[in-house]
Amino acid sequence: VKSFYEEKSTNTNQLRKNFFYKEYKLNNIIKKYKKPIISFVNGICMGGGVGIAMHSNITVVSEKVTFAMPETAIGLFPDVGAGSILSKLKNNIGIYIGLTGKRLKSDDLIELQLANYCIKFDKFEEVEKSLIKVKTKQSIQNILKKNSLKTNSLIFPNLNKKIENIFRYKNIEKIILALKNNNEKSSVDALEALKKMSPTSLKITLKQIRTSKYLSFKDDLIMEYRLSQACMAGVDFYEGVRAILVDKDFKPKWSPNKIEDVTDKLVSSHFKSLGKNDLKI
Repeated sequence: VKSFYEEKSTNTNQLRKNFFYKEYKLNNIIKKYKKPIISFVNGICMGGGVGIAMHSNITVVSEKVTFAMPETAIGLFPDVGAGSILSKLKNNIGIYIGLTGKRLKSDDLIELQLANYCIKFDKFEEVEKSLIKVKTKQSIQNILKKNSLKTNSLIFPNLNKKIENIFRYKNIEKIILALKNNNEKSSVDALEALKKMSPTSLKITLKQIRTSKYLSFKDDLIMEYRLSQACMAGVDFYEGVRAILVDKDFKPKWSPNKIEDVTDKLVSSHFKSLGKNDLKI
């Protein structure tokens, strides 16, 4: 991410073109691969790591996973095919996660079916050795079930109905108003999170996730590549990286810095075709 920031001061933009292009093509290969791919996830799984882990046939998490798509905090959007992943979650939970960058734990991932099994990290190696020997898909399932832990999310489904009601709106302004009118801690926390995010990122992310629901995985990645290049050509991404990763003052100066100043024209410009430069899958 810092490399993108540094490239801004040069006369080239090859890194931003080539990195996302290759990354999204890799995401598609993982998603479409004919042989079963099993991901074992431990520790932090965010951003690009989600694209590697969550498009596999089976996702196994340890008891110590922290998952998030926090891109709106750096002037970006949930990419690597996350539009497809988040748009499939019920009760507008995907929109909630994508906009707020909410950190989720292993129990939450199992509850939301973002992961299939939770297995203690110290059993990973043993389970992997067992899986290498199997010859049928059913045998894979049997081994994973045998070693899986029982989980209990502290967030879901407790907040499902509230999230569905608040994040059902098609514009950010109404979502923020709904949060302001609800004094419960989860709403207060969500509102505080949104206040820190790039207003432009919030608006393009909301449109992205709602649009992704009706797209194939391939078309979702093509759309996300367009968004990535538009964000790289803008100002908020570089300001977000400066504030969070370079200067670390955590005081980004977004442009525009108010939700109401982010026009529909600006949002739509992020989704325009790149013509011959579009992602080709």
